[in-house]
Amino acid sequence: MSDDPILSALVRLESGLGRLETVQTRLRVDLMARIDRIQSHLDSLDEYLTPGLDHNDHVERRARSVAEDNRLLGAQIMTLTKLLRQLEGRINSLEDRK
Repeated sequence: MSDDPILSALVRLESGLGRLETVQTRLRVDLMARIDRIQSHLDSLDEYLTPGLDHNDHVERRARSVAEDNRLLGAQIMTLTKLLRQLEGRINSLEDRK
């Protein structure tokens, strides 16, 4: 029976298929290990970057708050300047009466 070329070809094909399945399994295991390492690296990178992003958000909120405070302070200074000019005008008119 080993002289039958079809049977010999089937045996070689089966043997090659077995080796191919072994290589495929090894490649799958290697690929999964690599994916796990990459995921682990991405997770640690995320843990490293996330607090920095939160800090940046906090700084941005503080900057906006300071800008708003400065705007309000500017408006108050303008109001006080107007009142001082009015007061100066009243004092000048009182001094002119004397």
